[in-house]
Amino acid sequence: MGNTRRRRLDQKLPFHQRLLGGFQNSFGSPLANEARLSSKKDNGMSDLEAFINVLKCGFGTGCLAMPYAFLNSGWLVGLICTFALGFFVLYAMHILLHHINNLGVQHNMPMISYRKAVELSIRKGPSMFHYLSKPFGYLVDVLLCVYHFGVDCVYVVFIAKSLKHLGDMYLWVWDERLYMALIASPLILTFLIRDLKSLVPFAIISNFLLITGYFVILNYLFRDLPEFEHLHAIQPLRNFPIFFGTVLFSIESVGVILSLGRSMRNPKNLMGTWGVLNQGMIVVISFYAIFGFFGYWRYGENTSNSILQNMPQNDFFPKFATGMFALAIFFSYALQGYVTVDIIWRNYLEPELEDRYLQSVEFLLRIALVIASVLVAIQYPDFGLLLSFVGSFCLAQLGLILPGIVDICLRYEEDYGPGRIFLIRSMLFICMGLAGGVAGTVVTLQTLYARYPVVRR
Repeated sequence: MGNTRRRRLDQKLPFHQRLLGGFQNSFGSPLANEARLSSKKDNGMSDLEAFINVLKCGFGTGCLAMPYAFLNSGWLVGLICTFALGFFVLYAMHILLHHINNLGVQHNMPMISYRKAVELSIRKGPSMFHYLSKPFGYLVDVLLCVYHFGVDCVYVVFIAKSLKHLGDMYLWVWDERLYMALIASPLILTFLIRDLKSLVPFAIISNFLLITGYFVILNYLFRDLPEFEHLHAIQPLRNFPIFFGTVLFSIESVGVILSLGRSMRNPKNLMGTWGVLNQGMIVVISFYAIFGFFGYWRYGENTSNSILQNMPQNDFFPKFATGMFALAIFFSYALQGYVTVDIIWRNYLEPELEDRYLQSVEFLLRIALVIASVLVAIQYPDFGLLLSFVGSFCLAQLGLILPGIVDICLRYEEDYGPGRIFLIRSMLFICMGLAGGVAGTVVTLQTLYARYPVVRR
Protein backbone atom coordinates (compact mmCIF):
# COMPACT_ATOMS: atom_id res chain seq x y z
CA MET A 1 0.00 0.00 0.00
CA GLY A 2 2.91 2.29 0.76
CA ASN A 3 4.17 1.97 -2.79
CA THR A 4 0.84 3.12 -4.22
CA ARG A 5 1.10 6.30 -2.20
CA ARG A 6 4.45 7.29 -3.62
CA ARG A 7 4.30 9.52 -6.65
CA ARG A 8 7.40 8.69 -8.63
CA LEU A 9 8.53 9.58 -12.12
CA ASP A 10 9.31 6.19 -13.62
CA GLN A 11 9.00 7.19 -17.24
CA LYS A 12 11.86 8.40 -19.39
CA LEU A 13 12.73 11.97 -18.54
CA PRO A 14 12.75 14.49 -21.40
CA PHE A 15 15.84 16.56 -22.17
CA HIS A 16 14.60 19.76 -20.51
CA GLN A 17 13.82 17.97 -17.23
CA ARG A 18 17.18 16.16 -17.19
CA LEU A 19 18.83 19.49 -17.90
CA LEU A 20 17.02 20.98 -14.93
CA GLY A 21 17.94 17.97 -12.80
CA GLY A 22 20.73 19.69 -10.95
CA PHE A 23 19.16 23.14 -10.78
CA GLN A 24 21.20 25.68 -8.90
CA ASN A 25 22.69 25.38 -5.47
CA SER A 26 20.66 28.01 -3.80
CA PHE A 27 17.52 26.64 -5.39
CA GLY A 28 18.22 23.19 -4.01
CA SER A 29 17.92 19.84 -5.74
CA PRO A 30 14.30 18.66 -5.86
CA LEU A 31 14.41 18.01 -9.59
CA ALA A 32 17.70 16.24 -9.20
CA ASN A 33 16.23 14.03 -6.49
CA GLU A 34 13.50 13.01 -8.88
CA ALA A 35 15.71 12.69 -11.94
CA ARG A 36 17.93 10.13 -10.26
CA LEU A 37 15.02 7.68 -10.10
CA SER A 38 15.51 6.81 -13.74
CA SER A 39 17.62 3.68 -13.39
CA LYS A 40 18.22 3.20 -17.07
CA LYS A 41 21.59 4.73 -17.91
CA ASP A 42 20.63 5.43 -21.51
CA ASN A 43 17.99 7.80 -20.16
CA GLY A 44 20.50 9.60 -17.97
CA MET A 45 22.22 12.93 -18.47
CA SER A 46 25.09 13.34 -20.85
CA ASP A 47 28.36 14.87 -19.64
CA LEU A 48 27.39 18.20 -21.20
CA GLU A 49 24.01 18.25 -19.45
CA ALA A 50 25.67 17.45 -16.13
CA PHE A 51 28.27 20.18 -16.72
CA ILE A 52 25.50 22.72 -17.38
CA ASN A 53 23.75 21.64 -14.18
CA VAL A 54 26.95 22.19 -12.18
CA LEU A 55 27.31 25.63 -13.76
CA LYS A 56 23.77 26.48 -12.69
CA CYS A 57 25.01 26.32 -9.11
CA GLY A 58 26.54 29.74 -9.86
CA PHE A 59 23.22 31.43 -10.53
CA GLY A 60 21.11 32.04 -7.46
CA THR A 61 20.46 34.31 -4.52
CA GLY A 62 23.80 33.43 -2.94
CA CYS A 63 25.74 35.15 -5.69
CA LEU A 64 23.93 38.43 -5.03
CA ALA A 65 25.40 38.42 -1.51
CA MET A 66 29.01 37.75 -2.52
CA PRO A 67 30.01 41.46 -2.70
CA TYR A 68 28.66 41.81 0.85
CA ALA A 69 30.78 38.80 1.85
CA PHE A 70 33.86 40.56 0.45
CA LEU A 71 32.90 43.67 2.44
CA ASN A 72 33.13 41.55 5.61
CA SER A 73 36.42 39.87 4.67
CA GLY A 74 38.34 42.44 2.63
CA TRP A 75 39.19 42.01 -1.05
CA LEU A 76 42.46 40.10 -0.50
CA VAL A 77 41.14 37.73 2.15
CA GLY A 78 37.95 37.35 0.14
CA LEU A 79 39.74 36.29 -3.03
CA ILE A 80 42.07 33.88 -1.25
CA CYS A 81 39.43 32.35 0.99
CA THR A 82 36.76 32.02 -1.70
CA PHE A 83 39.10 29.84 -3.75
CA ALA A 84 40.54 28.05 -0.70
CA LEU A 85 37.18 27.29 0.89
CA GLY A 86 35.63 26.46 -2.47
CA PHE A 87 38.28 23.91 -3.39
CA PHE A 88 38.31 22.52 0.15
CA VAL A 89 34.57 21.87 -0.05
CA LEU A 90 35.04 20.42 -3.54
CA TYR A 91 37.65 18.01 -2.16
CA ALA A 92 35.21 16.94 0.58
CA MET A 93 32.57 16.32 -2.11
CA HIS A 94 34.95 14.01 -3.95
CA ILE A 95 35.64 11.98 -0.82
CA LEU A 96 31.94 11.73 0.06
CA LEU A 97 31.01 10.68 -3.49
CA HIS A 98 33.77 8.08 -3.52
CA HIS A 99 32.51 6.49 -0.30
CA ILE A 100 28.85 6.64 -1.34
CA ASN A 101 29.69 4.87 -4.61
CA ASN A 102 31.62 2.18 -2.73
CA LEU A 103 28.79 1.69 -0.22
CA GLY A 104 26.32 1.34 -3.06
CA VAL A 105 28.43 -1.40 -4.64
CA GLN A 106 29.01 -3.22 -1.33
CA HIS A 107 25.34 -3.24 -0.36
CA ASN A 108 23.95 -3.60 -3.89
CA MET A 109 22.13 -0.26 -3.57
CA PRO A 110 22.57 1.75 -6.79
CA MET A 111 20.63 4.76 -5.43
CA ILE A 112 21.88 5.26 -1.88
CA SER A 113 20.83 8.45 -0.10
CA TYR A 114 22.99 10.76 1.99
CA ARG A 115 21.16 9.68 5.14
CA LYS A 116 21.66 5.98 4.39
CA ALA A 117 25.33 6.52 3.58
CA VAL A 118 25.92 8.20 6.96
CA GLU A 119 24.08 5.41 8.80
CA LEU A 120 26.03 2.64 7.04
CA SER A 121 29.32 4.46 7.57
CA ILE A 122 28.87 4.80 11.33
CA ARG A 123 27.98 1.11 11.58
CA LYS A 124 31.35 0.31 10.02
CA GLY A 125 33.19 2.57 12.47
CA PRO A 126 34.14 1.94 16.13
CA SER A 127 31.60 -0.36 17.81
CA MET A 128 31.07 2.06 20.69
CA PHE A 129 29.50 4.53 18.25
CA HIS A 130 27.25 2.12 16.36
CA TYR A 131 24.22 3.23 18.38
CA LEU A 132 24.66 6.70 16.86
CA SER A 133 23.96 5.53 13.32
CA LYS A 134 20.22 6.20 13.48
CA PRO A 135 20.52 9.55 15.30
CA PHE A 136 23.04 10.74 12.72
CA GLY A 137 20.71 9.58 9.96
CA TYR A 138 17.95 11.67 11.50
CA LEU A 139 20.43 14.55 11.78
CA VAL A 140 20.97 14.46 8.02
CA ASP A 141 17.22 14.70 7.46
CA VAL A 142 16.95 17.58 9.94
CA LEU A 143 19.80 19.48 8.33
CA LEU A 144 18.40 19.02 4.84
CA CYS A 145 14.95 20.16 6.01
CA VAL A 146 16.32 23.17 7.90
CA TYR A 147 18.52 24.09 4.94
CA HIS A 148 15.73 24.07 2.37
CA PHE A 149 13.26 25.68 4.77
CA GLY A 150 15.87 28.33 5.59
CA VAL A 151 16.38 29.11 1.93
CA ASP A 152 12.62 29.52 1.56
CA CYS A 153 12.80 32.09 4.39
CA VAL A 154 15.59 33.85 2.50
CA TYR A 155 13.39 33.82 -0.60
CA VAL A 156 10.50 35.46 1.24
CA VAL A 157 12.78 38.25 2.49
CA PHE A 158 14.27 38.73 -0.96
CA ILE A 159 10.90 38.88 -2.75
CA ALA A 160 9.47 41.29 -0.18
CA LYS A 161 12.46 43.64 -0.32
CA SER A 162 12.33 43.65 -4.11
CA LEU A 163 8.61 44.42 -4.11
CA LYS A 164 9.09 47.18 -1.55
CA HIS A 165 11.88 48.68 -3.68
CA LEU A 166 9.57 48.84 -6.69
CA GLY A 167 6.47 49.73 -4.69
CA ASP A 168 8.13 52.71 -3.01
CA MET A 169 8.85 54.17 -6.43
CA TYR A 170 5.59 53.45 -8.24
CA LEU A 171 2.89 52.74 -5.63
CA TRP A 172 2.92 53.33 -1.86
CA VAL A 173 5.61 53.37 0.81
CA TRP A 174 4.79 50.23 2.79
CA ASP A 175 6.74 48.28 5.38
CA GLU A 176 8.49 45.27 3.85
CA ARG A 177 6.80 42.99 6.39
CA LEU A 178 3.45 43.90 4.87
CA TYR A 179 4.69 42.65 1.51
CA MET A 180 5.77 39.40 3.20
CA ALA A 181 2.25 38.91 4.53
CA LEU A 182 0.71 39.71 1.14
CA ILE A 183 2.80 37.18 -0.79
CA ALA A 184 1.90 34.36 1.62
CA SER A 185 -1.29 33.44 -0.28
CA PRO A 186 0.35 33.25 -3.76
CA LEU A 187 3.19 31.21 -2.27
CA ILE A 188 0.70 28.79 -0.71
CA LEU A 189 -1.00 28.30 -4.08
CA THR A 190 2.26 27.32 -5.77
CA PHE A 191 3.30 25.21 -2.79
CA LEU A 192 0.11 23.14 -2.99
CA ILE A 193 1.23 21.72 -6.35
CA ARG A 194 2.08 18.12 -5.48
CA ASP A 195 3.26 16.83 -8.85
CA LEU A 196 6.91 17.66 -9.48
CA LYS A 197 6.45 17.54 -13.24
CA SER A 198 4.06 20.47 -12.95
CA LEU A 199 6.82 22.53 -11.36
CA VAL A 200 9.21 22.11 -14.30
CA PRO A 201 7.78 25.14 -16.20
CA PHE A 202 8.43 27.25 -13.09
CA ALA A 203 12.07 26.19 -13.19
CA ILE A 204 12.38 27.08 -16.87
CA ILE A 205 10.90 30.55 -16.31
CA SER A 206 13.07 31.06 -13.23
CA ASN A 207 16.30 30.17 -15.02
CA PHE A 208 15.53 32.49 -17.93
CA LEU A 209 14.76 35.41 -15.59
CA LEU A 210 17.90 34.81 -13.52
CA ILE A 211 20.25 34.71 -16.49
CA THR A 212 18.74 37.89 -17.93
CA GLY A 213 18.98 39.61 -14.56
CA TYR A 214 22.65 38.72 -14.15
CA PHE A 215 23.47 40.18 -17.55
CA VAL A 216 21.93 43.47 -16.39
CA ILE A 217 23.91 43.44 -13.12
CA LEU A 218 27.23 42.66 -14.83
CA ASN A 219 26.65 45.53 -17.22
CA TYR A 220 26.58 47.97 -14.28
CA LEU A 221 29.22 46.18 -12.20
CA PHE A 222 32.13 46.92 -14.54
CA ARG A 223 31.06 50.48 -15.28
CA ASP A 224 32.83 53.51 -13.72
CA LEU A 225 34.93 51.59 -11.19
CA PRO A 226 36.23 53.92 -8.41
CA GLU A 227 39.77 54.20 -7.06
CA PHE A 228 41.04 50.86 -5.84
CA GLU A 229 43.15 52.29 -3.00
CA HIS A 230 40.12 52.94 -0.80
CA LEU A 231 39.24 49.25 -0.49
CA HIS A 232 40.22 47.23 2.58
CA ALA A 233 42.37 44.20 1.82
CA ILE A 234 41.71 42.70 5.27
CA GLN A 235 38.75 43.28 7.55
CA PRO A 236 38.51 42.56 11.31
CA LEU A 237 38.37 38.86 12.15
CA ARG A 238 35.01 39.27 13.88
CA ASN A 239 33.39 39.82 10.48
CA PHE A 240 34.84 36.69 8.88
CA PRO A 241 32.12 34.24 10.08
CA ILE A 242 29.55 36.10 7.97
CA PHE A 243 31.85 35.69 4.95
CA PHE A 244 32.25 31.97 5.75
CA GLY A 245 28.51 31.32 5.92
CA THR A 246 27.76 33.32 2.78
CA VAL A 247 30.40 31.52 0.71
CA LEU A 248 29.24 28.10 1.94
CA PHE A 249 25.64 28.96 1.12
CA SER A 250 26.68 30.09 -2.34
CA ILE A 251 28.98 27.27 -3.47
CA GLU A 252 27.98 24.24 -1.40
CA SER A 253 25.98 21.92 -3.65
CA VAL A 254 26.32 18.48 -2.10
CA GLY A 255 22.65 17.61 -2.73
CA VAL A 256 22.88 18.59 -6.38
CA ILE A 257 26.16 16.73 -6.93
CA LEU A 258 24.95 13.52 -5.27
CA SER A 259 21.88 13.50 -7.50
CA LEU A 260 23.91 14.26 -10.63
CA GLY A 261 26.16 11.29 -9.99
CA ARG A 262 23.16 8.98 -9.80
CA SER A 263 21.46 10.31 -12.92
CA MET A 264 24.42 10.59 -15.33
CA ARG A 265 24.71 8.25 -18.29
CA ASN A 266 28.39 7.75 -17.45
CA PRO A 267 28.73 8.39 -13.69
CA LYS A 268 32.48 7.75 -13.73
CA ASN A 269 32.96 10.93 -15.79
CA LEU A 270 31.72 13.00 -12.85
CA MET A 271 34.85 12.33 -10.82
CA GLY A 272 38.54 12.53 -11.66
CA THR A 273 41.01 15.35 -12.04
CA TRP A 274 39.38 16.60 -15.24
CA GLY A 275 35.92 15.25 -14.50
CA VAL A 276 32.66 17.11 -14.98
CA LEU A 277 32.51 18.05 -11.30
CA ASN A 278 35.93 19.72 -11.23
CA GLN A 279 35.41 21.51 -14.54
CA GLY A 280 32.05 22.92 -13.52
CA MET A 281 33.01 23.88 -9.96
CA ILE A 282 36.19 25.66 -11.08
CA VAL A 283 34.05 27.88 -13.29
CA VAL A 284 31.48 28.40 -10.50
CA ILE A 285 34.04 29.26 -7.81
CA SER A 286 35.88 31.60 -10.17
CA PHE A 287 32.61 33.33 -11.08
CA TYR A 288 31.74 33.88 -7.42
CA ALA A 289 35.20 35.26 -6.63
CA ILE A 290 35.11 37.67 -9.59
CA PHE A 291 31.52 38.74 -8.90
CA GLY A 292 32.24 39.37 -5.22
CA PHE A 293 35.51 41.20 -5.90
CA PHE A 294 34.14 43.57 -8.53
CA GLY A 295 30.92 44.12 -6.60
CA TYR A 296 32.92 45.21 -3.56
CA TRP A 297 35.24 47.30 -5.73
CA ARG A 298 32.29 49.02 -7.39
CA TYR A 299 30.39 49.96 -4.23
CA GLY A 300 33.03 49.77 -1.46
CA GLU A 301 31.82 50.42 2.08
CA ASN A 302 28.31 51.08 0.76
CA THR A 303 27.91 47.50 -0.49
CA SER A 304 24.49 46.15 0.53
CA ASN A 305 23.72 42.58 1.54
CA SER A 306 22.15 42.19 -1.91
CA ILE A 307 23.94 43.84 -4.83
CA LEU A 308 20.56 44.71 -6.35
CA GLN A 309 20.09 47.37 -3.67
CA ASN A 310 23.19 49.18 -4.97
CA MET A 311 21.94 49.48 -8.53
CA PRO A 312 21.08 53.02 -9.78
CA GLN A 313 17.60 53.87 -8.54
CA ASN A 314 16.52 55.98 -11.50
CA ASP A 315 17.59 53.69 -14.37
CA PHE A 316 15.08 51.40 -16.02
CA PHE A 317 17.22 48.28 -16.33
CA PRO A 318 18.05 47.92 -12.61
CA LYS A 319 14.34 48.14 -11.83
CA PHE A 320 13.70 45.60 -14.56
CA ALA A 321 16.36 43.28 -13.09
CA THR A 322 14.87 43.63 -9.59
CA GLY A 323 11.48 42.58 -10.93
CA MET A 324 12.95 39.63 -12.82
CA PHE A 325 14.85 38.37 -9.77
CA ALA A 326 11.73 38.71 -7.60
CA LEU A 327 9.72 36.66 -10.11
CA ALA A 328 12.52 34.11 -10.49
CA ILE A 329 12.73 33.55 -6.74
CA PHE A 330 8.94 33.40 -6.47
CA PHE A 331 8.80 30.64 -9.10
CA SER A 332 11.58 28.78 -7.29
CA TYR A 333 9.98 28.81 -3.85
CA ALA A 334 7.91 25.66 -4.39
CA LEU A 335 10.84 23.82 -5.96
CA GLN A 336 12.98 24.52 -2.90
CA GLY A 337 10.26 23.56 -0.46
CA TYR A 338 9.60 20.29 -2.29
CA VAL A 339 12.63 18.74 -0.57
CA THR A 340 11.43 19.69 2.92
CA VAL A 341 7.95 18.34 2.27
CA ASP A 342 9.33 15.18 0.68
CA ILE A 343 11.52 14.34 3.69
CA ILE A 344 8.94 15.14 6.38
CA TRP A 345 6.01 13.61 4.53
CA ARG A 346 7.45 10.43 3.03
CA ASN A 347 9.81 9.50 5.88
CA TYR A 348 7.79 10.43 8.95
CA LEU A 349 4.13 11.40 8.44
CA GLU A 350 2.80 9.30 5.55
CA PRO A 351 3.68 5.87 7.02
CA GLU A 352 1.82 6.73 10.24
CA LEU A 353 -1.45 7.98 8.72
CA GLU A 354 -4.56 6.26 7.46
CA ASP A 355 -5.40 6.69 3.78
CA ARG A 356 -8.42 8.89 4.41
CA TYR A 357 -6.28 11.54 6.14
CA LEU A 358 -3.35 11.60 3.72
CA GLN A 359 -4.36 14.40 1.37
CA SER A 360 -5.72 16.69 4.08
CA VAL A 361 -2.66 16.34 6.31
CA GLU A 362 -0.28 16.86 3.39
CA PHE A 363 -2.05 20.08 2.40
CA LEU A 364 -1.96 21.27 6.03
CA LEU A 365 1.77 20.51 6.17
CA ARG A 366 2.43 22.50 3.01
CA ILE A 367 0.38 25.47 4.21
CA ALA A 368 2.06 25.36 7.64
CA LEU A 369 5.54 25.42 6.09
CA VAL A 370 4.72 28.47 3.98
CA ILE A 371 3.23 30.32 6.94
CA ALA A 372 6.22 29.39 9.10
CA SER A 373 8.69 30.67 6.50
CA VAL A 374 6.79 33.95 6.22
CA LEU A 375 6.71 34.37 10.02
CA VAL A 376 10.46 33.74 10.28
CA ALA A 377 11.06 36.27 7.51
CA ILE A 378 8.84 38.83 9.24
CA GLN A 379 10.77 38.43 12.48
CA TYR A 380 14.22 38.46 10.83
CA PRO A 381 13.96 40.43 7.56
CA ASP A 382 17.69 40.48 6.83
CA PHE A 383 18.64 38.79 3.56
CA GLY A 384 22.39 38.63 4.18
CA LEU A 385 22.28 37.40 7.78
CA LEU A 386 19.64 34.72 7.15
CA LEU A 387 21.62 33.48 4.18
CA SER A 388 24.83 33.37 6.26
CA PHE A 389 23.08 31.51 9.09
CA VAL A 390 21.76 28.80 6.76
CA GLY A 391 25.23 28.35 5.27
CA SER A 392 27.00 28.25 8.63
CA PHE A 393 24.56 26.03 10.48
CA CYS A 394 23.48 23.52 7.81
CA LEU A 395 26.07 23.43 5.05
CA ALA A 396 29.11 23.39 7.32
CA GLN A 397 27.76 20.09 8.66
CA LEU A 398 26.49 18.64 5.39
CA GLY A 399 29.53 19.68 3.33
CA LEU A 400 32.45 19.39 5.77
CA ILE A 401 31.73 17.73 9.13
CA LEU A 402 29.65 14.75 7.95
CA PRO A 403 31.97 13.89 5.01
CA GLY A 404 34.83 13.86 7.53
CA ILE A 405 32.92 11.54 9.86
CA VAL A 406 31.99 9.23 6.98
CA ASP A 407 35.63 9.03 5.89
CA ILE A 408 36.91 8.25 9.40
CA CYS A 409 34.34 5.52 9.99
CA LEU A 410 34.79 3.76 6.64
CA ARG A 411 38.58 3.75 6.98
CA TYR A 412 38.43 2.49 10.59
CA GLU A 413 38.81 -1.17 9.64
CA GLU A 414 41.40 -0.34 6.98
CA ASP A 415 44.49 1.80 7.08
CA TYR A 416 44.52 5.57 7.58
CA GLY A 417 47.56 5.76 5.31
CA PRO A 418 51.19 6.64 6.03
CA GLY A 419 51.43 8.85 9.08
CA ARG A 420 47.61 8.58 9.46
CA ILE A 421 47.33 11.15 6.68
CA PHE A 422 43.70 10.30 5.90
CA LEU A 423 42.72 10.63 9.56
CA ILE A 424 44.40 14.03 9.70
CA ARG A 425 42.59 15.05 6.50
CA SER A 426 39.20 14.05 7.89
CA MET A 427 39.87 15.78 11.20
CA LEU A 428 40.75 18.91 9.23
CA PHE A 429 37.35 18.75 7.51
CA ILE A 430 35.60 18.36 10.86
CA CYS A 431 37.60 21.08 12.62
CA MET A 432 37.09 23.58 9.81
CA GLY A 433 33.37 22.80 9.70
CA LEU A 434 33.06 23.14 13.47
CA ALA A 435 35.12 26.33 13.71
CA GLY A 436 33.48 28.10 10.79
CA GLY A 437 30.03 26.66 11.42
CA VAL A 438 29.89 27.42 15.14
CA ALA A 439 31.43 30.88 14.75
CA GLY A 440 29.20 31.75 11.79
CA THR A 441 26.07 30.48 13.52
CA VAL A 442 26.80 32.29 16.79
CA VAL A 443 27.75 35.58 15.13
CA THR A 444 24.74 35.64 12.82
CA LEU A 445 22.33 34.69 15.61
CA GLN A 446 23.77 37.37 17.90
CA THR A 447 23.53 39.96 15.14
CA LEU A 448 19.99 38.92 14.23
CA TYR A 449 18.87 39.09 17.85
CA ALA A 450 20.55 42.47 18.36
CA ARG A 451 18.85 43.93 15.30
CA TYR A 452 15.51 42.14 15.65
CA PRO A 453 14.96 41.21 19.32
CA VAL A 454 12.04 38.87 19.96
CA VAL A 455 11.05 40.92 23.01
CA ARG A 456 11.38 44.65 22.39
CA ARG A 457 11.89 46.91 25.38
